[in-house]
Amino acid sequence: MAIILLALLPVPPKFASKKSLARETLQQKNADVLKSVFDLIFKPLQAVTDLGIDIQCADGKARRCFPVLAAWIADHLENITLHGIGTQRCPKCEVTADYLGTDSRQLFPLRNYERYKEVTEEYMRTGDERLVESLEQVGVKINRNVFEGLSRVQISLLHMPDLLHNIYLGLFKHLMEWIGDFLKKHTREEMFDQVWKSLPTYPGFFVPKKAYREVTQWQGKEMRNLARCILGVLASALRRPTPAERGPFQKAILCVKALVDFSLIAQYRSHTLKTLEYMQGYLDDFYQYKDIFLEFRTSKRTRAGAEANNGIIRQAQTQQLREEGRMTCNKRRRIMDANRMERDEERIAYLRSQSHFNFIKMHLLVHFPSHVLQFGNIQMYSTDIGELAHKDQIKEGYRHSNRNDAARQILKYYGRIHAINMRVQTLASLVKNLESSSVPVELDKFLTECRLDLSSSQSEPQTPRRRLRGIHLKVNSLKDLCGNLEVPVETMVERLVKYSRKNLGITTCISGETEQLCLFPVEQFTQLEIPILTFQETDCYDMHRARCTGKCPFRNGGNRNDWVWVAMGMEDQYGALRGHLPGRLMGLFKLRNIPKGTVHRLAIVQLLQAHDGGKIREAHGLVKVSNRHRSAADTRFSSVHNSNFEVVDIGTISGIAHLIPEEDECWLVNSRIDLRTFNLIY
Repeated sequence: MAIILLALLPVPPKFASKKSLARETLQQKNADVLKSVFDLIFKPLQAVTDLGIDIQCADGKARRCFPVLAAWIADHLENITLHGIGTQRCPKCEVTADYLGTDSRQLFPLRNYERYKEVTEEYMRTGDERLVESLEQVGVKINRNVFEGLSRVQISLLHMPDLLHNIYLGLFKHLMEWIGDFLKKHTREEMFDQVWKSLPTYPGFFVPKKAYREVTQWQGKEMRNLARCILGVLASALRRPTPAERGPFQKAILCVKALVDFSLIAQYRSHTLKTLEYMQGYLDDFYQYKDIFLEFRTSKRTRAGAEANNGIIRQAQTQQLREEGRMTCNKRRRIMDANRMERDEERIAYLRSQSHFNFIKMHLLVHFPSHVLQFGNIQMYSTDIGELAHKDQIKEGYRHSNRNDAARQILKYYGRIHAINMRVQTLASLVKNLESSSVPVELDKFLTECRLDLSSSQSEPQTPRRRLRGIHLKVNSLKDLCGNLEVPVETMVERLVKYSRKNLGITTCISGETEQLCLFPVEQFTQLEIPILTFQETDCYDMHRARCTGKCPFRNGGNRNDWVWVAMGMEDQYGALRGHLPGRLMGLFKLRNIPKGTVHRLAIVQLLQAHDGGKIREAHGLVKVSNRHRSAADTRFSSVHNSNFEVVDIGTISGIAHLIPEEDECWLVNSRIDLRTFNLIY
């Protein structure tokens, strides 16, 4: 998506006076200035929208076009300012503040900004205050909408869902505060931090270096990172509940699962009616189970009222205890314990009665499915695009200015850079259709300096393949490989023969004689590059780089042996894992079969086993895996790299897996780590 910087909006001054009259006057002045600025920005567009403009199209023909403002991508606070409505009001519908978080399927009348304009004009003519009251009931402010008067624009359709501010910096931020209080109440904070700090690596995932409670600042990147792992971490931290904890723990996990699944499916680039049903179902589940966190959704006034109520109850209990007279220590202790439980129950009941989920970011989720039906995928309208462009458009322009009247210099700087980039791409497109001999030397030199590779643009895109990287210089034979991995040579030969009989034909099979195999040249590697087709794309790939360093350190840290997915059967095997099993990548090597004239690129993997046949557990929606049971013959090897491994072709490794530790030698498959895994393991 191309983004062109048109203007820099003025920043209103802060309120210097605490007097309500002075604040209202300054607010009205700021609103008038903002509306005047937008009138100036929209003035050229308004003329073009009414009369049209001739635009040269890609096929060389000129057509009369009518550009119309179709969407306004901004966070909620910016939208309410531009639409001229209250803070806890929806720009799309007339929902009241008491119903913002009550029902995920309740529909309210859509906003009719044309009618608001007519009521405002009538108020300007008559001065009837009842008209102002009618607008205030639906949260509309008089003459504050900057989009009024634009031709062919439906103002109620300008507001777009915002994944960044509404879900990640909004609901997930609230959710983590609730989860923190929930863990503290049930004394599970320590377990949560232990799982949080033991998360493995994954492409695009930033492994936490601190305990969760030690993180002080959460931005968009950190919240996205959290959303990819919070379900598995919470499910692992709430394992083995007591009978009294089983119900609250189950509801908390299901609430988090619903919100995580909703955020994932909202990122789909294309939808079907089935995926929209899933989206609505996840939202319904989130609304259904969110009440488990109601006691933690409190304000300062509510908490102060709960403490005051607790003090009254405590005083009454103390007076009653005094009236009882003398009693034994055991009886006094029992009465005090009962009083304490009564106060806790009263406190929770008070907090729940005074708390609610009626805030605007809870309600805005209701419009996500209908937006997909009208405009397509949600990701296309997210504010991420503008946030990323902010660095190049604003910050770089400011750095290149002299800090004197910087706003004009920023606009001019980005305009020049944008025009040059467009010119360079146009020249590159023209040169592609010319023969190399007919391209002027000066033009070719200019395009080379602009870092445009014309040769690569002319060739057809090729599908990347798996590659072995990071050769180990001290390994030249099978004995060297076994010594480096601490595996007996006989066991390695046995696994190679097993692999050969299962996967290779007669002409390419590997000999079972140990002496002959030890003479074959072997190369060991520390990295496997695996191209992964990007979810819902046909020619775009992500590169997974699986590492296996053995006992050697990785980048001045500890050793690294990644979890990988290995295709071990048909798609109908292993339940939700669809024929794949996760395993620890312990070695990568290339074996040259000199008598057969073949080269085998192989991997050593310690495979795990799926519990319940790979069935997804209803408690948390994840698959549980564990280590395979070792046979009696394998127990003689005390090394971590024991004989419980398999030799597989690198072509069967389909990507990196993300497993969250649960118990000793047990893990949860994190199927929410990315969209591709979420779509496959479900």
